[in-house]
Amino acid sequence: MYISINLSHQRIFLNIHVQKHYSIVKSLDYTFLETISMGTKGSSMSPPPYDYDPFDLLRQNNFSDEEYERCFRFFDSQKRGFWTREDFRRFLSSLFANKQRPYFILNDRIEEYFHDTDFNQDDQIDYDEFIQAWKTTIKCAVRPISALVIVDVQNDFISGSLALHSCPANHQGEEVVPVINRVIRDVNFDVVAYTYDWHPLNHISFYENRHLRTAASESPIAAESAHVLDTVLFVGPPNLTSTIEQVLWPAHCIQKTPGADLHPDLIRVDNAIHVYKGTNPEIDSYSAFWDNMKLSKTSLDDQLRERSVTDVYVVGLATDVCVAATAMHAVENNYRTVLIEDACRGVNEHEIEVKRAELNECGSIFVDSDVVPGMVAGVDRRPEVARGMFVENLKAIGRYQPR
Repeated sequence: MYISINLSHQRIFLNIHVQKHYSIVKSLDYTFLETISMGTKGSSMSPPPYDYDPFDLLRQNNFSDEEYERCFRFFDSQKRGFWTREDFRRFLSSLFANKQRPYFILNDRIEEYFHDTDFNQDDQIDYDEFIQAWKTTIKCAVRPISALVIVDVQNDFISGSLALHSCPANHQGEEVVPVINRVIRDVNFDVVAYTYDWHPLNHISFYENRHLRTAASESPIAAESAHVLDTVLFVGPPNLTSTIEQVLWPAHCIQKTPGADLHPDLIRVDNAIHVYKGTNPEIDSYSAFWDNMKLSKTSLDDQLRERSVTDVYVVGLATDVCVAATAMHAVENNYRTVLIEDACRGVNEHEIEVKRAELNECGSIFVDSDVVPGMVAGVDRRPEVARGMFVENLKAIGRYQPR
């Protein structure tokens, strides 16, 4: 849930949009006055500026030192060279906004940000504290470098041996293709990546291969009596791991077969990144970043960092398996991570909800494709995805002191 608040000409408009994902707004147990004052009773917070946006000017002037100084002075209401708590609230409400309509942020989170920024704990924010704490976060919010990661939109998951319409959720995998195509056409992503399940014939995940490996004595199901989608614990290969937990899937996406090809209607972007995963016969790999045991990584993270990517948007198949694993590792790798929900389909409805909660808890958000253009352009700046990068920056400069 988020609230957009527009205060202009003494008229108040509340736009309440309830999203399916868990966000930082956990309750709205506030009086109306508390709501419009960002959590402070009797606050004199000024309306958001409509004739001047310091963040637009930062973008236009390539984030120059002079423009950061001007930004700081803009929120210094008393012109004394530092921000009060009220100035800081105005800064946050202007930064975390959608076309200058502020997102609601809980008072506890505002106080947390203030404490983190006030390095010397003198109850005010000077310019040096502001620039050290916020320069990186502001630039990522206002001019993000965004990658679209298209996960496993392959024939076998749409019309082949592991088609989603035959899985418990009965989703239609082909429905993601027009949505992804529209996103590719309409949104100016800096980077596009395609990922592929790319399995050898003897891969551990194939139900048909369950007899090729020894089940561990503690496995909940014997390999010979297992069914498709059951989970078996196999004895691990020497020098790698003692046991490997594996869901048994029908053989799918075998290297250099038509089932492993991308769906024919999916737009192919020139100069895209292509990532092939699940190539080791002994270990499955749901994520586009790591195998399932984090014993080896793909080239995706290195290639994104070479391109200075800050934000990762994840789409594709399947929501509760490879899409969720990829999004989780994107968060772990300190990318601001967004899952475009209407461009994903999954295997099991219950597992989709479990993964949603896990991803929201660690800082990823779920959105629909219609809001993505504004987010990629840096005009729709969500507070939910900012916290992780802010904290990582404080850690990098040795300033992080958790409360």
